[in-house]
Amino acid sequence: MLKAFYSVIQFCPDRFRAEAVNVGLLLICLEPHAVRVGFTRKLNRARSLFEISKKDMESLKLTTEAMRCRIEGAAGEWRTQEELAAFAASRANDLRLTEPRLAKIEDIDTDFERLFNDLVEQRSSAALADASPAEVLPPSLSEVFYRLQKERKIWKPGMFTVPVFNRKLDIPYAFKNGVVNLIKPEVFAGTRRAETQAANLAVNGDLIQRNPINGESHKLIVLSTHETLEQAKEIDEHVGPLFKEYNVRLVRPHEAQAFAEEVERSAH
Repeated sequence: MLKAFYSVIQFCPDRFRAEAVNVGLLLICLEPHAVRVGFTRKLNRARSLFEISKKDMESLKLTTEAMRCRIEGAAGEWRTQEELAAFAASRANDLRLTEPRLAKIEDIDTDFERLFNDLVEQRSSAALADASPAEVLPPSLSEVFYRLQKERKIWKPGMFTVPVFNRKLDIPYAFKNGVVNLIKPEVFAGTRRAETQAANLAVNGDLIQRNPINGESHKLIVLSTHETLEQAKEIDEHVGPLFKEYNVRLVRPHEAQAFAEEVERSAH
């Protein structure tokens, strides 16, 4: 596995409203040093969301090409997450870069294409929800999980059989702190399909919690790894309340740092 950082490039014409559309991706592998940047040619979502004119669309295309040239010219200067973050923070036009996030990759070209398809290309939120987010975690969690795996305080259960239901649930991370915590990364749809996702996870979590396995209590923790404004709204209104009803813990992206610190303190 190679250590890399990525930033999503977003079109955000109104910083006050903070509405954005993903239009590109920047991926930097640290060792060996390599950079990949790409922009989508499909700008229909930007056109429909912001109702921009044909002239403005042409301007956006020129701006993305200028950004590509700027990145390719300066990429050799970036050797750390902080240097990339400083570049992202310096952007003042309609294109902005998200805070760099850590990703474990095996091949920069293959993984760049995968991330680009998942995060940038015009796939529905439902399609994105079907993609596995397990390898793309918030940097704070990824760093802690990687270190604790080395210390054998976190392990990868893989396919886990849910008690009573006898269905398989893919669990990429687990740790003990009195109970066995099963961590399930999830990307929720920005539509009513999120309710179906949440209902399945809530029932599984409830069965896991109420039925000890080999004498040990287990608990499901669902980790939301990616949220657009639409997805966050669905989670606030439907997913969160359902999980609360079934006593299934949900960790949101903005809670990742605190959760990382909690895991580091309590995992044994």
